[in-house]
Order: sequence, then structure tokens, then C-alpha cells
Amino acid sequence: MTTLLKEKVLEENRRVHALENQLYLSRHPEQTNFFQNSIVEKTLDQICRDMGSNSKILDLGCGTGYLFLRFLRRGFDVTGLDLSNEMIQVLRNSVSENEKDRAHLNVGDVEEFFEKNQEEFDLVVFSAVLHHLFDYEMVLKKACRRLKTGTKIMIFFEPLKQSVASSFSYAFHRGLSWIDEKFYRFEMSMRDIPLLEDEYHHSDYQRQFGGIDPRDIEKVLREENFSILNIEKYCARRFGINAWLANRILKTQNTFNILAVRG
Repeated sequence: MTTLLKEKVLEENRRVHALENQLYLSRHPEQTNFFQNSIVEKTLDQICRDMGSNSKILDLGCGTGYLFLRFLRRGFDVTGLDLSNEMIQVLRNSVSENEKDRAHLNVGDVEEFFEKNQEEFDLVVFSAVLHHLFDYEMVLKKACRRLKTGTKIMIFFEPLKQSVASSFSYAFHRGLSWIDEKFYRFEMSMRDIPLLEDEYHHSDYQRQFGGIDPRDIEKVLREENFSILNIEKYCARRFGINAWLANRILKTQNTFNILAVRG
């Protein structure tokens, strides 16, 4: 039964991301608005500051190149893995001629990649991918056991599972979320971009349980001899102004990033 459910989750991810293909980032402005973009650039600056020019990066869940292209354009050798052949094709078409020798793209799932690939990397990025997995802790453990001392892991843009600290704050949080979604739906309608909102139930598997508790991630990493360098929690919203309000005024959180290094 577990194997069947795991395969169903994988198959649903293949199917949904095939539908999203080149419009993926258009459907997910919460990853591209000015507020989130500032978080991305700050995070990458922090990571890349201590990396040599010959460093190799593995981007798991690279999609259409959200992080992959940023690392590539900073001069690194980058390997990208995604379950969706369609998304990989979109990314391949986005790589310029002078970058192609440093861009290596693969179609497949994370677990199989670590079972078959023996290449060593200096940084492994889980790019908004853990919440798509049936058993993210097991996959993370397998990844950790394959990495050399000094390798960094970045877990980026995962839904934060947490209890509600204040019902008053939560009410404002939900209100801003409702406004954010209304404007988002209007924009998608005006741009004639289908939302696919009924397609994500199994593909965004961990969202069924409220997201991921970063304490569970920390526990796995520490058990595998990783030191936590940074944990960042914040509120992602479709539009930058709403993200700014949620973070600067309401002080709410629904997303997290973790950076760790193997000791």
C-alpha cells in the first residue's frame, strides 16, 4: 500500500508539472515578486560568498530554472534534476550557448538519482521539493549519507507547519491571504492562465498535513552529522506588497529555508 501511494505521488507530480511546463513561474508569482526575490538574492549571496569558482552545485527540483539559472549565471557548474521532462526542456532552452558546458540537466526522481549517481557536489539544493515527496525524511537521509564533509545543503521555500500562536494575528493573516488570492485569480484570469487548482492534492503531498515542521528537518540533519548554519522563516504571498505587509507588519510566517553543512 505504501509503495502504491508513493508511486501515485510521483506520477501525480509528473502529470501536474507537465501541465505547468513553461507557465510554472507565471502561476507562482509568490516565488518571483520583489519581496521574495530579495530573499533569494540575499540567500544566494550568503551561500556563494564562501564557494570557490570550481564548486559544483546540485539543484534538486530545478523546474524551469528558478535557482538553477541564478547559480549558473554566477559562474558555477550546476547539475539540475527534475521529475518533469517538460520543465527540463523549458530550462534547457533558457540556457545560453556560453553556459551550456556548465549546465547538466537530468530527468528523474530524487531518490533514484542518489542511488545511481556517485558524483560529488559542494552544495545540494532542495528547491521547493520536499513537500512534493511521500517520505521526505527518508529521501533527505539518503542524500545526506552520500555527501562529503564540508558539503552544504540548502532547503529552500518549503511550507511551514506550525501551531497558531495568536488567533488575532491569525485572523489578519487569513484576511491578507484572502485578498492576495482574489487579486491573483483576477490576474490569472486576465492573462488567460489556467490555475490548475484542483490538480495539486497528491502532487503537493505534505501540504495535506499542514506543511513541514523544520524541527523534523533539523533532527534528520543533526543525526547525519550536519551543523545548522541558518534557519529563516517568513511569509510568502502572491504579490510583493502583501508579502511585505505580512512580514513587516503582521510578523506572520508560512515558509522556511534551512542552510546546513556536513561536519
